[in-house]
Amino acid sequence: MGVVSQDAISNYGSDGGYEAFSVGTTSCNLGNQPLSWQSSGVNHPVISQNLFRMKQVNGSRRFEQLGYSWLKHGFFALSQNACCSTCNGTDGSTLGVGCSDPYTSSRNGGQSSLGPKWAVNATTGQHTHVSSPGFSGSVARRLRVAISDLEVSNGSGDVNATRYFVECQYIAADDAASGNKNNNASYRPLSVSGSGSAWSFTAIGSTQREQAGIRAWKDTDPTVSEADVVTAEDGGMSALVILAAQATDLGGGMWHYEYAVQNLNSDRGIGGFWVPVRPDAVISNIGFRDVDYHDGDGPGGVNYDGTDWPGTTGNARVSWSTTDFGTNQNANAIRWGMMYNFRFDANVAPWPGKGTVNLAYFKPGVGTEATAQVITPDPCIRGDVNLDGFVDGLDIELFVERLISGGSSFQELCAGDLEMTRDGIINVDDMPNFADCLLTGGCG
Repeated sequence: MGVVSQDAISNYGSDGGYEAFSVGTTSCNLGNQPLSWQSSGVNHPVISQNLFRMKQVNGSRRFEQLGYSWLKHGFFALSQNACCSTCNGTDGSTLGVGCSDPYTSSRNGGQSSLGPKWAVNATTGQHTHVSSPGFSGSVARRLRVAISDLEVSNGSGDVNATRYFVECQYIAADDAASGNKNNNASYRPLSVSGSGSAWSFTAIGSTQREQAGIRAWKDTDPTVSEADVVTAEDGGMSALVILAAQATDLGGGMWHYEYAVQNLNSDRGIGGFWVPVRPDAVISNIGFRDVDYHDGDGPGGVNYDGTDWPGTTGNARVSWSTTDFGTNQNANAIRWGMMYNFRFDANVAPWPGKGTVNLAYFKPGVGTEATAQVITPDPCIRGDVNLDGFVDGLDIELFVERLISGGSSFQELCAGDLEMTRDGIINVDDMPNFADCLLTGGCG
């Protein structure tokens, strides 16, 4: 099942420093079996909406999630043909093969029929119906955004212009059981107009089908580095976390590193993130951004904890983490449908290839972390093969071992691949430069 279009938008009045809107969606059954769409019980999909912004800040670009909505629950599937030439129509309790089903923006924004995200396991697609706190005001439960995060934007193609994107995602148990849950999100560009406390959103361009919101960053700016992380979930299942990164030359030997991590459908979630850096790197302006839960979206009708992840340096890395699951099961993990940002400045240029970053799982299970290959600072002092922070005689033995075996860890490879144009291996071509490194105490 995929989101084939995001259509009309309903804009609502502001309240308490927030604006809110909702988007019409059309889903399509691209598979070969009908999908359950029953109004009673839990055998139906839920629909989420997210808002993203790409903006230039202090000479570098950021791609951030600004807000999210509670979930619309499916209740009846029409049998239309917006996506396929043939539709095997049904009585509405299922979405037939080749059929499409539209939900208007007003339906997707109807506050009384929206349920919380916390009651959904996006890996299995299963959910429960839970009691939720009452609501009031025009922005409650809807896709809300702080007015302070809004500015006029016509959706210009200029990579340096501020741009907004809306994402819609369907979660369904039968679709997940068939192994098709990773194509259920799509995004579309928006224009934004208004001032003061009155703002409105308009859909522009076309829906980018089966593409999660974070994909808009690289689609808009090809210099972005992107990686898919397949997570290990309960019951032998897997899920998808998407990582995007960019390095920007700030001048004067300084670089800005920007990372975005979107959890598309991992129930285990992400509770830690770290980036390798060389031991002598000067790190500054460490930053973090998350998404605020709202209106009692958490167990017992209490929002999940929103404490920011502190950023720290040490052990040759920049790292962030939330409180561990054993201490607080409601800590501020990157849960499904959420994207968090991590950033810092460093006096080190990027590694010429892709470095390895680590993502720690929040919930316990098989394994404690996953890895991804994206742009990172050069993580080593060239010639420091034993990674002790110095280039000296203690590096000779390990350099020779790696030269013979051809194998090494990522950071050992970084330190030992000493040709002017790195080829990704430690070989005899690196020997003259290694000797020079020993004589001078380092190669930079």
